[in-house]
Amino acid sequence: METGMLLIDIDRCVRCHACEVACKQEHDLPPGPRWASVVTIEPRVIEEELTTDFVFTTCMHCDEPSCTLACSAGAITKREDGLVVIDEARCKGCGYCVHACQFGAIQINPVKDKAWKCSFCIDRLEQGLEPSCVQHCAGGAIQYVAPDELARLADNRHQVRFGKICYVSARWKLTSW
Repeated sequence: METGMLLIDIDRCVRCHACEVACKQEHDLPPGPRWASVVTIEPRVIEEELTTDFVFTTCMHCDEPSCTLACSAGAITKREDGLVVIDEARCKGCGYCVHACQFGAIQINPVKDKAWKCSFCIDRLEQGLEPSCVQHCAGGAIQYVAPDELARLADNRHQVRFGKICYVSARWKLTSW
């Protein structure tokens, strides 16, 4: 069974960081490490207009995750539904997955010395709830959508997809990233 995916509308993010706070609270993360963050694309002039963008980032749950190949313990797997998960009991804490992730989404838990990252709030999904970052997004920039809904919601907007994340914008061509 395919799980939904995150639709990130970069035009709607107001940089309130509610997604980051919700993630930290949901997963009891200590100060410092983040499984989700809002990246600021610094002010720049585009077509004679000063522009700043804010972009939500987290684990992409890649179609072909390099972290699974780098994990010699076999602790990182891609589930049938497309989610990439870490089995903490199998993790050796070597950090190869951290270096293999091209998006910087995996970190080493500073207390347990094991790899950790966004799981799309699997426990919430299993209860019929959406991920915590989605529920608390004040600007509606993060949406949890079914794959068949994606085409309708992203229609007529520039879009780029990485695994289970699809970024959309009505303003900018995202393919230039």
